[in-house]
Amino acid sequence: MAKTGRYSMGVDLGGTKILAAVVDDQGKVVGRAKKTTQADQGPKHVISRIIKVVDEAIGAAGLDKKQIVSFGMGAPGTVDSKNGVVVNLTNLPGWQNIQLASILRKDWLDVPITLSNDVRVAAIGEHRVGAGVGVDNLIAVFVGTGLGGGLILNGKVFEGARGTAGEIGHMIMMIDGPYAFGSGVRGGIESLASRSAIERDLRHGLERGRASVLPTLMAEKDGALTSSVLAKAVAKNDPLTVEVLRRAAYYLGLHAATLINAFDPDMLVYGGGVIEGLGQWMLPQIDSTAKQNCINRTNLDKIRIIEAKLGEEAGAIGAALMSRDGLSDKTDKK
Repeated sequence: MAKTGRYSMGVDLGGTKILAAVVDDQGKVVGRAKKTTQADQGPKHVISRIIKVVDEAIGAAGLDKKQIVSFGMGAPGTVDSKNGVVVNLTNLPGWQNIQLASILRKDWLDVPITLSNDVRVAAIGEHRVGAGVGVDNLIAVFVGTGLGGGLILNGKVFEGARGTAGEIGHMIMMIDGPYAFGSGVRGGIESLASRSAIERDLRHGLERGRASVLPTLMAEKDGALTSSVLAKAVAKNDPLTVEVLRRAAYYLGLHAATLINAFDPDMLVYGGGVIEGLGQWMLPQIDSTAKQNCINRTNLDKIRIIEAKLGEEAGAIGAALMSRDGLSDKTDKK
């Protein structure tokens, strides 16, 4: 029996994967599909893959394309949401000033198309149907290859004067610290506590001859230093891994304290690959350090620091729900 109702399409474009999800009006995923991005082949090729994965998600949902009433997408970098332009994308070569909404509209002529930053739409997903349901003031922090976030203030997404608010990964934590990967920002939290930073510090330790179980564990993953490898090393109480991750958790805690001091949120939600693999071990450390360094120490127990719930689907769900807002206010965010 064919499904009835109105559905939204959400796409999470990443440097390594494209995830598309068909979402109903309650935020439930009814069909999804995923492909590798193949970013090295340029924007035109990636856009063709976006269209293919969207079609596959619709097929997986058992729907007709005509049942999709809005289309939202999150992309990793600077996005001009008002005009539907990808200004510049991190880790995707050639993505400068791409009129993506106009290109997509050739296939989705009568459907509102909404574009935004990838971590911002993931924050929307967690706020609407994930860990932050019912919370008015929420900051989402995603710790993966890089480190990004989204701000929900007074129940609404905060975009800032130029539409780029939420670049919390580049808040400076260490003067003269290391450079962030690909951004040119020195001493930001991304350069100290992202998975890329953690991997850099671990490999430096190995190069200096530190004893560790990491080489053995990495051999099982074809040499990759994945979050699952880190979790196994922590479980074995590997001194090098524990040292580097404790330091990363400490910096994340100081970063969290800064966010709390600046925004006084009800909740900090942490997601991304590092947290998915190590959240139960790292979050208590982040929480403790954060609350030791807050200016206002009254009722600190009311500020919850918790793990995200939606996993890799957060961005696609959030993008789909964001696009539905365009239906409510009759705005086609081109």
